[in-house]
Amino acid sequence: MKALVTGASGFVGSHLVERLLDEGVEVVCLLRPTSDSAWIEGLDVERRVARLEEPDALRRAVRGVDCVFHVAGLTRARRRAEYLAVNAEGTRRLLQAVEVEGLTLRRFVYVSSLAAVGPNPSPEPLDESAEPHPLGGYGESKLAGERIVLGHADRMPVTIVRPPAVYGPRDTNFLPMFRSARRLGRVPAIGRPSKQASFVYATDLADGIWRAGTSPNAVGRTYFIAGGTHTMTEVVAAVCGTLDLPPRRLRVPSLLARLAGEYGQLKWLLTGRPQIVSRRKVRDLLQPRWTCSWQRAREDLHYRERISLPEGMRRTVAWYTKHQLL
Repeated sequence: MKALVTGASGFVGSHLVERLLDEGVEVVCLLRPTSDSAWIEGLDVERRVARLEEPDALRRAVRGVDCVFHVAGLTRARRRAEYLAVNAEGTRRLLQAVEVEGLTLRRFVYVSSLAAVGPNPSPEPLDESAEPHPLGGYGESKLAGERIVLGHADRMPVTIVRPPAVYGPRDTNFLPMFRSARRLGRVPAIGRPSKQASFVYATDLADGIWRAGTSPNAVGRTYFIAGGTHTMTEVVAAVCGTLDLPPRRLRVPSLLARLAGEYGQLKWLLTGRPQIVSRRKVRDLLQPRWTCSWQRAREDLHYRERISLPEGMRRTVAWYTKHQLL
């Protein structure tokens, strides 16, 4: 198998590249001209350079591959149109490049997100049959990407993977929480202690993506790939446990959280640099549930989560510490 991985130099993409190499796959990494490739440095991969907005470059990039793992996506933007331009239209152009080149793919795997479905209004975890109600912007764009991919299902074998919150080595989204916990002696938390979210450790997700891309059961199907569902109380305990702190939570009032989101939005506007704390991030954190069921992946793909939340948090902190990020 010769597989193209878009977003190969990113957090999830680099873990997937390592998983594919472990399986003996010949890997082609699709990189932007400005990509920082530190996380795939030294790996036995072929590198090709193209942007998702460049049809001719994409055609050259997909030549000779028989599987595509489309991991690249825009996760931070100030405007809905920016999300759609990358996550929806970029996906469309990649699929068109495959078709124009006349490739016969074993599989096209689109890595979407739980955000494409939206927060869970019910105590029962969402499954893949749930009606999507994304919260605008990012979630809308990932759902649009899914629909574009499924629109090609009569022409090539496609599969969609929807991870929830992903964490692990190389991730920086959780870094501010750990830094604040170490500095304050407690974990800042928005919302009630009973708030729930599903999580997946990066290497577990990479395994799930690999299985989704190679199982004959997965053609034309969508899968949640997760590793556990936890309350905020459990998250606080796991974070504090890794830092040798007593499990203490610092409650952040909703109004203060919203103000922090607006400050992040203003800073983003003034500096041009995407902010981890933004209006969208705070809106998402205020939801009572982001939960899903991965039973279909267990049954169809024989997927099994291997890394528990406490162990995953321990490994993540060890990586932060090794790279002097805390």
